[in-house]
Amino acid sequence: MTISVGNVVENALPDSANDVGKWRILKNIAIISVAFLLQFTAFQGTGNLQSSINADGGLGTMSLSAVFGAIIISCIFIPTLAIKKLTTKWTLCCSMLCYVPYLAAQFYPRIYTLIPAGCLAGLGAAPMWASQSTYLAQVAHVYARITNQSIEAIIVRFFGIFYLCWDSAELWGNLISSLILSPPPTQSSNATEDYSLCGANFCAANLKEIPNLQRPADREIFLIMGIYLACIFLAVILLACFLDPLTMYGEQKGGEVSIAKLLQASFKQFCKTNQLLMIPLTISVGIEQAILAADLTQAFISCTLGIDEIGFILVSFGIFDGFCSVLFGFLTKRHGRIRILVIGLSAMFGSYFVMLFWHPTPHERWMFFVVCGLYALADAIMQTQLNGIYGAIFAQNKEAAFSNYRLWESIGFLMTYALSTTLCARFKLIGALGVLAVGVAGWTVVECREKYSKVNRAT
Repeated sequence: MTISVGNVVENALPDSANDVGKWRILKNIAIISVAFLLQFTAFQGTGNLQSSINADGGLGTMSLSAVFGAIIISCIFIPTLAIKKLTTKWTLCCSMLCYVPYLAAQFYPRIYTLIPAGCLAGLGAAPMWASQSTYLAQVAHVYARITNQSIEAIIVRFFGIFYLCWDSAELWGNLISSLILSPPPTQSSNATEDYSLCGANFCAANLKEIPNLQRPADREIFLIMGIYLACIFLAVILLACFLDPLTMYGEQKGGEVSIAKLLQASFKQFCKTNQLLMIPLTISVGIEQAILAADLTQAFISCTLGIDEIGFILVSFGIFDGFCSVLFGFLTKRHGRIRILVIGLSAMFGSYFVMLFWHPTPHERWMFFVVCGLYALADAIMQTQLNGIYGAIFAQNKEAAFSNYRLWESIGFLMTYALSTTLCARFKLIGALGVLAVGVAGWTVVECREKYSKVNRAT
């Protein structure tokens, strides 16, 4: 059977593909993983600070809304168009460079610099992620063929390795900011006297009443952004010089691209029953990441401990997230995706409930690490398993499927960031719980349909 993946055709693999060997495939996985580590050391480090360093008027979260709003538009047709014209490797390189203006705009953060730069970053994000997912999924099929292993298990394993590096970007990005940022001169050990304004009770309208949310010195922010920009350029150089083109594994170059056909392919993927059922859970993945970046950082950490503590606390998140990505990626082969995802969903429900009812104070510093650890467990499992589900269930249309994944994930981001200045943290957490519950119901139906379909094929 011919499996067409955009401009990747699985049965069109050249004879030399099997001679490349599994170690060269693993080398390419490592290069992509390290490149994304560098890229998101910069972007996640910047994103985690936005709600705090650009808090006036909600400018920071507005810029993040622009990023993910642009991703929604980009996801519809740009990924396949870019990959067709540029190939997967060079789409990755060009897309990463789209993030540079957003970081450069941090040197002069105004609505007319951050918003356009955020839109450009968003337009580059969708083809970047589609290229990454397509590359990993395609080489996973080749690797599974070479080693005679389950395709689904290899996809989850490769994404687990990737997310080990990607999640550890939280560690390095936050470590950089925490080592550079210093407490504001007016901050004391009990600077925020009324901690009842923090946690789930946090509202953007109360910003001026919270001394801990003062913007750090410009020279410190500029130094951080300079380091982050260097990370992005290093990531692009690494991919350009050392990543093997996907043409070695069956990617076809060039060809005419019809925008109408791309829109039709995305809409056709959207109309699939399993895709429709997976939408709420996919949105939940975006919501949980946005709550981490906008609410856990500002409403809990910055409000209670100060902006300079964001990096130190989130380092624990990055370490545990990366560890869990690899651990549960390998455990999936033994226990199956359903059991592993149930663990992740349970951790996500638990994180939201803890954040709803916990009243943070500086005297419970250990509790911040507990919450970050539980959140990291949920994030690691949901990221790797949902990518695995999309790669396995929609194997015949990977590019359109992963574009839909990024589109709905981005809608989750956009919803959360757009509501940051109008809704208090409590209402966002309650909303996140509701979307997650609907998502679990939809995913359960998908798994039942897949099981029923396999039984029918067997008989």
